[in-house]
Amino acid sequence: MEQDSDEDDQISSTSWTSGRLLDGDDDEEAPFYTLTSGESAAETDAHKGLQFVSRGNWHRHVHVPLVHLLRRALLQHNWHHAAHVLSALCTEYRDVGHIIWQVGSEVLYKHPRTESVHLQSHVDNMEKVVTLNRFQVHLEFIFHLLSKGRLEEAYETIKSGPLRKKRSCFFTKASQPIWVPIVKAYTGLIEYGLWVQGRQRISRQQQDVSSFTGGYDTQESLMLDSTLTTFEETVQRHAGKAENNFEDILKEPGVWDIFVTKQVEMLEYYGRTEDAEKDLQKYWEKNPENPNAHRYYYFFLTRHNRPAEQKVRVLQELQKIVPSDELILDLVCLKQEEDVGECVGVLFNLLDHHCWSQDIRPWQKLADILRDIHSTQSLPLLDVVEQCWDVRQDWWPPYHFPPTMATCMVQTDTTLACVKAVVCSILSPDRGFVEAVSNLLQPNQRAVLEEAVKVGDAWRRGQNVRTSRSSSASSRGSSSDGGRSGANRSSSASSRGRSSDGGSSGANRSSSSSSSSGSRNSSSSSNNSSSSCISELNNSHSMGENAV
Repeated sequence: MEQDSDEDDQISSTSWTSGRLLDGDDDEEAPFYTLTSGESAAETDAHKGLQFVSRGNWHRHVHVPLVHLLRRALLQHNWHHAAHVLSALCTEYRDVGHIIWQVGSEVLYKHPRTESVHLQSHVDNMEKVVTLNRFQVHLEFIFHLLSKGRLEEAYETIKSGPLRKKRSCFFTKASQPIWVPIVKAYTGLIEYGLWVQGRQRISRQQQDVSSFTGGYDTQESLMLDSTLTTFEETVQRHAGKAENNFEDILKEPGVWDIFVTKQVEMLEYYGRTEDAEKDLQKYWEKNPENPNAHRYYYFFLTRHNRPAEQKVRVLQELQKIVPSDELILDLVCLKQEEDVGECVGVLFNLLDHHCWSQDIRPWQKLADILRDIHSTQSLPLLDVVEQCWDVRQDWWPPYHFPPTMATCMVQTDTTLACVKAVVCSILSPDRGFVEAVSNLLQPNQRAVLEEAVKVGDAWRRGQNVRTSRSSSASSRGSSSDGGRSGANRSSSASSRGRSSDGGSSGANRSSSSSSSSGSRNSSSSSNNSSSSCISELNNSHSMGENAV
């Protein structure tokens, strides 16, 4: 019981009741619980609960109505009033410890009279609450310091707090593998921030040294030079510690995007591009579902002029998980010389997404490729385009080429409207969108559309010719199959005639059988097939006579 009372004293004497944090701007301001009347039953109960607590009744559970009142203060960004409610909630910390911690931190971050002593007191008290994770409490405080740019204070806090203490009682079997790499990661991030600040100091120091025209003989220049050397050593020490922490966390599974970029930045700064590439490649291989892993690796390969094959491989993996990514346009540029068919499929898939419907870059590339394919008349590429269009011809026209939107498109971006009209005229026989755009253009701009319409018409005529040729070829194939089957039947009948015991009668049976078979097949085959069957029948007759 004595221990419980001590804990009550610790929680109730937090920063909410110290340092004039709860004092209003006006000394004559009424108490908080009489400022506003409740607009609902919950708020009315909350005001009553706050009055009940303010009269010294700390033993009653009133945290439920107080939470409603706290929510209203937070929505109104009334930090002074929220601090009053939190001071009352501190008496019920066993049930609402997480509220006191999270909401209290937010109030302290936003309250105009908050000082460092208030924040530190709040964190120290929250770490003593057994229902909270002390590592998470401490790490949230470090996040706040980092957001305010207080790197030195964050560095000292993470070194001296419970996150760095190596007593086993601070860890459980469930939390140890989670918090250890997180602590290393943010320790490395703080070291990186100090490294960046040190580099800026060195840059300013070098400017001061170079400003002395008298050289290094003066006492001031020697002092600046010595200070510069000290700064460089400190910066290198921070870089080494950050690198060690980043290397440890990159061995762990998980998403470490912000940390791997800082690691690569430091390695590139010191000219260790091979080490940076190895780290990015490992991160890319361990996170195939993370789009940023692909992006970071590709950006590095581009910066250092790596072979196109490597960049294509990375972008192809990115396309599998994010087919609408902006870097897919780079994939088209890299593959356009060697595999136009793949580029066509990539562009069609890219334009399926709405985010690209108003971007002229993929439309312009698709229009250029379609013109090139028409000029070369490459049958494999024509088949690729037809396959891509067949699955989209029902929904692309109303999705990308609605005639009702032509006026808006031309007014917004005339060039984009023209390019989309070119693509539409080549792919689709529907001229509604093309004519609507053409009527809104200047006479000198319509020539491009007229040329595209001619290309589209020639494209479809060629497609019809190829279709008719393929159908006739298939019919000839079926006819030749019928002729060959008739000849085979006649040959088998002749062989049966030759093998019969009555020679001439067998030949006659063979002839009649062959003739009837040939007549049946000739009625169902073409003229060429019929002549071949007649030749086969004559041969069978002569063979029958020789046998007789």
